[in-house]
Amino acid sequence: MTDAKATTDWQGLEVAITGRLASMPRAEAVRRLERAGARPVVLPTASTALLVVGRGGPPLGEDGRLTASLREARHLQGRGAALEIVPEEVFLQRLGLHDRQADLHRLYTIAHLGRILGVPASRVRRWVHAGLITPARTVGRLLFFGFAEVSAARTLLNLTRSGVTPARLRRSLGQLSDWLDDGGRSLAQLELLERGRTLVVRMPDGRLAEPSGQLVFGFGDNQAGPTHEPPLVLPLGGATEHALDPARDPGAASGARATRSLDIDAWFDAALRAEAEDRLDDALGAYAHAELLGGEQPDLCFNRGNVLFALGRADAAEASFRRAIALDPVYAEAWNNLGVVLGDLGRIDQAVDAYRRALDAAPGYADAHYNLAETLAGQGDRAGACEHWRHYLEQDPHGLSAREVRARLEGAEE
Repeated sequence: MTDAKATTDWQGLEVAITGRLASMPRAEAVRRLERAGARPVVLPTASTALLVVGRGGPPLGEDGRLTASLREARHLQGRGAALEIVPEEVFLQRLGLHDRQADLHRLYTIAHLGRILGVPASRVRRWVHAGLITPARTVGRLLFFGFAEVSAARTLLNLTRSGVTPARLRRSLGQLSDWLDDGGRSLAQLELLERGRTLVVRMPDGRLAEPSGQLVFGFGDNQAGPTHEPPLVLPLGGATEHALDPARDPGAASGARATRSLDIDAWFDAALRAEAEDRLDDALGAYAHAELLGGEQPDLCFNRGNVLFALGRADAAEASFRRAIALDPVYAEAWNNLGVVLGDLGRIDQAVDAYRRALDAAPGYADAHYNLAETLAGQGDRAGACEHWRHYLEQDPHGLSAREVRARLEGAEE
């Protein structure tokens, strides 16, 4: 750690933290402040010098309002208190933690974000599909995201599902934009949530079901979406088979293509939702319908491979990942997951080759470096394992496996 006093004289300063920190657990931040001579407090008072706003998501409480600390700080400022409100990156700069500053701008893959946030990777993929999060960088089909944007999306989803109104959230995010020049992307995410609608299929007997086949018995809060809009109802089998037949009406061809695209999107979204909710058989069925309508697609084959592997059907998962790669030879995630399957099947040399192909497509792919290192270590290739453990740490120095990897590197050096 760089000497904290090199940038700020913390001795005796009263400091409060609000919101979730993205760079470190709050307890660690408190310990660092205490070592620097500062006095951490839970809520700001007239004697507080600094309020740090975490970047791990919008600083909102369970009611959708800005946190009590942020509201109190603004009140104190209005009464003339010499209290400064700063974002997390300024706090890190003043503490001299330049490596942690870089972490705030580090990019993560879908699988990595799922582990950090404690949600299935399939749920993060659904956020991507819905437009709630946008990749900051794309390497082939491998998407990289900023942590703050994804964490903001999760916060807004949780709040809207718990009953907080979009109007309440919009007011809070608007205040945040005024006070910290922040919240703009979160407002855009909120607008997407408001426009979101549930897609359902009308069965021959008139009942409604999700495209995965799960019956819908009513349109309560969870089924009508956060804004309680009525669902978009599709006829069973897709309108392209009935209402819009290009062969009978050539002028309807463009409408048929548009409806067919909507049907594919509905089935694909239903599959992602079922996968995120661990309804794996439903997910397989929905992916099958999407493929029936739109043909084989790399992403569809990749997602289906993940579901098959989760169901314990490793041979079928291998075939699905190989099909995704045949359609897109530089699909890094598919090569990586194929390596996992091959390792599970005991075909270690082929697994090593698959991981190397993943890294050929995306050299900065942390998961592939980690998996390759672990596999090489199991083969007794310590030098090769160390090389890829180091590459992993370069990409993910504070990840969930970083401490374990450092310990292994130290053991190998000894």
